[in-house]
Amino acid sequence: MEMATTGKSVLVTGSAGGVGRAICRELQEAGHEVRGFDRLASDDVDQSIVGDILDRQAVFDAVAGVDTVIHLAATPDVADFIDELLEPNVRGLFHVCDAAREHGVPRLILASSIQVIFGHDWSTSVRIEDGPQVINHYALTKLWAEDLGEMYARVYGMTVIAARMGWLPRALSHAEELFAHPQGTDMYLSHGDAGRFFRACVDADLAPGQYEALFATSNPLKQARVDLSETERIVGFKPQDTWPEGQPFLK
Repeated sequence: MEMATTGKSVLVTGSAGGVGRAICRELQEAGHEVRGFDRLASDDVDQSIVGDILDRQAVFDAVAGVDTVIHLAATPDVADFIDELLEPNVRGLFHVCDAAREHGVPRLILASSIQVIFGHDWSTSVRIEDGPQVINHYALTKLWAEDLGEMYARVYGMTVIAARMGWLPRALSHAEELFAHPQGTDMYLSHGDAGRFFRACVDADLAPGQYEALFATSNPLKQARVDLSETERIVGFKPQDTWPEGQPFLK
């Protein structure tokens, strides 16, 4: 697996969020040009666009001219399907993916979630080939993102990665919830490892039409709950952090 050596133009939706900021910083340090798209202005990116993924024209305009789209913007956890999940996680997702298709963007990286496998037996390490087992409507929206990405890769020849992201704390309460969960520290994803993973996805030498669903977590504190071997093989990512490294909330 080879890595790209030239800078790319990358659009990051949800760029003002915690994971978005970490990813944008890592990409810029790697020499990529970053265009942020969020409902809030994004500090310290090459270009910041304030907009909403529910605005199809705004999304279409933002995607124009980039080499890669990283789509993070969404309602990020379990919530009411009709009132909170449907619009951003389904319609907004479609706007971003279809704008990438219409502009001929060669690479699309979608934020899925480790929650798509929460129905599995956690006594063993879950592999990508074990397939999804969802237990809530949020995870269903992420599974649809994976299916949409697979279709766009197969039908339109785009390179698509669905990132099954681990548990990334966005606030003190979120970190406390993770720490209290029986498997939380084994499903942890640090801000730094999130940035490194998405940089690896941007840089990896992948084929047109290639689709991959990949786990993205930091090192487990006690037991590996997901198998990262495919992630390392396909994009070269190896986590550097172990809970509580790389998160600013619990001291």
